[in-house]
Amino acid sequence: MGERADSCGKGVVIGHAPFYDATAGAESRLSDDLTPPRRSANHARMTPLSLTQRILLVILAVQAALFAALAVASLESVRRDIATESRLAVDTARALVLATVGTMHGAVPPDRIMRLLPERLVVPRHVALGTVDILDGVVRRVPGPVLAHAPAPRWFAGLVAPDLLETRLPVVIGGRPRGYVFIATDPGAEIALAWRNLSSFLGLAALAALVQGVLILLATRQCLRPVAAIASRLSDLRRGDLEARVGPVPQRDLAPIAAGVDGLAQALQRAQADRARLQRRVVTRGDEERKAVARDLHDEMGPCLFGLRVEADALRQAAPTPAVAAHAASIADIAEEIARVNRALLGDLRPAAIGQLPLAAVLGDYVADLGRRFPDRNIDLDLAPGQPEPDEATALTLFRIVQEGTTNALRHSGAGRVAVRLWTDPAHWRITVADDGRGMAPGSREGTGLTGMRERITLLGGDLALSSGAGGTTIAASLPLPQIEEGSP
Repeated sequence: MGERADSCGKGVVIGHAPFYDATAGAESRLSDDLTPPRRSANHARMTPLSLTQRILLVILAVQAALFAALAVASLESVRRDIATESRLAVDTARALVLATVGTMHGAVPPDRIMRLLPERLVVPRHVALGTVDILDGVVRRVPGPVLAHAPAPRWFAGLVAPDLLETRLPVVIGGRPRGYVFIATDPGAEIALAWRNLSSFLGLAALAALVQGVLILLATRQCLRPVAAIASRLSDLRRGDLEARVGPVPQRDLAPIAAGVDGLAQALQRAQADRARLQRRVVTRGDEERKAVARDLHDEMGPCLFGLRVEADALRQAAPTPAVAAHAASIADIAEEIARVNRALLGDLRPAAIGQLPLAAVLGDYVADLGRRFPDRNIDLDLAPGQPEPDEATALTLFRIVQEGTTNALRHSGAGRVAVRLWTDPAHWRITVADDGRGMAPGSREGTGLTGMRERITLLGGDLALSSGAGGTTIAASLPLPQIEEGSP
């Protein structure tokens, strides 16, 4: 059976199935479920986010805020609806109790009404009913409808459950109180239904937000693809590839940036071309100055030295005394030494054949002369067939490379074999001078000849590499071929 009531004035403790308490333990469970885990003090520092990740993070933050607002609004709406349903259910239960008692009055003996009342009462949704018989003090619970859905989590019930409403209706028959009927709200079924509907709705909303986030991510990556292209072209420019271009981009906001990068590349290309022209002009003007000096030495000093030797010979032959003849011979010897130094200066300032003969012929004559001067050395010259004829500045530079490399190999390294190779690729002259000598000592510095040659090659837009070891030394240089400008025949 049931249990006795402690006090009719203080409420009723219903028998084996207590009234639903929606708020019991909800706060503690909610605190346990929603408390975020503590982050470690030594948490790793986050890496910088890309632009795509930042945009996606902002979108996700907005979506999360909207989702949270939607959840809060939905919970508040559910709470109001459940409270309204509970009040209506209490009113309905009161009317049903009054109607049932009125029906039983006169049809059932007064002392049996309270015993039979639990069997006659109809329990509406969202309430729990119980009766107390004054005669025996027994509390009887009125069976209600079975919960059709699984109960909601306690934390959810704690959020949406309304305040508990209790009503005690006295049952008076013939002017005598026979007992009480207790009506209390029991929103468990409504909360379970609300949990089912709300969880389905929020689940679909979360899935829609996830799909939207993926679509936004793909669209953002597609829209920001020109940014990666711009960054790649800037990297190419930083590496010296001035031909790199971004090209047109469909995004209006990024089009000015892409055009600016392409304009920068064109400006750098023009500046580089202007610098190359100026550097080549510096080299050409220097060659012209040396050529003019060589011409002056040849045209002015040569005849003077020749006249001086003739006069010295005439004086020696007509000398009245042997002492005068000896002085005249000394003058002739000095004039001859000056002429020899002058010829060496002329050779250093400007090889006479450069600009007058093809480079292949000049190099062939030079190597043949070396072979006569160093008959015990093997000097090879490999010229690729079908090469274009270089301009004067380039031809003189190539000749100087061969001259410097062979001179160092034959005079300083003790090489027994020297190999000279000259060829072209689509954009450069290529030349190597390799020997099998003892190589340069570790830590030794380049001589003034190589240093000057490197500076000249750099001014012409080329480069020079020197590798030396126990097996010999190799000088490798490249010089740009002349570019055919647009519009030229």
